[in-house]
Amino acid sequence: MKAGVQQQDNLLVLSPEPPARELAQDAEVILVSGYEPPKGAVHVNIDRPGAKVLLVMTSYEQINWRVTASPKTSIVAILVGGYHPSTVSTTLQTQGYMVKLPYAYETENLKFRELLVRLNQLFGVEQVNAFRGSYTLPALISVTAPDAPRADLTMQGPKPRASSSGFTFRLPTRDYGRARWTLSGPLNGGKEAYVSEGKIAVSESGDRAFRLRGDQLESVDVPTGQATSIALPPDFPRFSWAMDLAYDSKRNVVSIVTLGGEGFLYRFDARNQKWLDYRSVNNVDIFSLSYDAKADRYVAWTDQGSLLFISGTGDALFAQPVISRLESFGRVYDRGNGRPPRLQIAATGDDIALVYIVDGGVRNIWHYNLRTDAAALTYSRN
Repeated sequence: MKAGVQQQDNLLVLSPEPPARELAQDAEVILVSGYEPPKGAVHVNIDRPGAKVLLVMTSYEQINWRVTASPKTSIVAILVGGYHPSTVSTTLQTQGYMVKLPYAYETENLKFRELLVRLNQLFGVEQVNAFRGSYTLPALISVTAPDAPRADLTMQGPKPRASSSGFTFRLPTRDYGRARWTLSGPLNGGKEAYVSEGKIAVSESGDRAFRLRGDQLESVDVPTGQATSIALPPDFPRFSWAMDLAYDSKRNVVSIVTLGGEGFLYRFDARNQKWLDYRSVNNVDIFSLSYDAKADRYVAWTDQGSLLFISGTGDALFAQPVISRLESFGRVYDRGNGRPPRLQIAATGDDIALVYIVDGGVRNIWHYNLRTDAAALTYSRN
């Protein structure tokens, strides 16, 4: 079907064919996106005299888009996408396309990045020149100028900032190694396969590892790879949704956190091969756990995007919300429809690295300083 205007009722014919790549050449890309319309249609007016404009409009709910433009504004094409098919009413002589595109009403969202990646595949563009987004779109949206250049309007997103901290840390690998990293990247190439789901802790000597297989704790002799199951005492609650574990190098204790029910923290004496105790975590959902030898405490990442600090003996100390300080973190998940993903924590005193691992590779690192309550994106690999 050829893209164009159906004059009878001013409905723009939306072609299912891929749009031509050259449509975006020398054009401003203007994106309008939201979850739903207000009561009635959404009127989009583009006032860019002398400019060529590629207009992209996406939503979840069905919308009757009404598009107008000022004289001498050239709308080279209109792209429409969304979960439910929408319509476009216009008297403009332009081309229309129905394209599979997600909706994204905020730049700090995985869906926004996915939308830009798709536009890049179609047209080779690296950014949008203007963005108007909200959950419920207003009845009238007017664009009279490009937005000021911003990193969050680009496919790449905000760039990492160089850190003046000399903080280094170790990340567990799938072969029970511990690779050394700085805040800006690996010290030795970083080609190892890392553990995105956690559930591995290695002793300080490196010859003994502990892992969770389902809801079972196992001890692994690293040189031989031989694994031995460690059973819970009969009077301990069974593991339910065991999430992560950490090795306390000061006490040679392995601590395990679970999610099921109210959640529990268990401690196992690795030197004397005996269980020490368990305690409730009072319905705090912990996704990852690490031990900070310098401060002699555990640091956990919760489903609310907070750091939970736990004493070396297992007592809760305090929680620190940090999610709002992590620049570009929203772009790694659909925060309107899901919980924050797991971050691997590596802590040395006030310095804390929050590491996002996907498919065995490090994607992002944020540096958070507990004393200053400041955070920065220091590493990114898109």
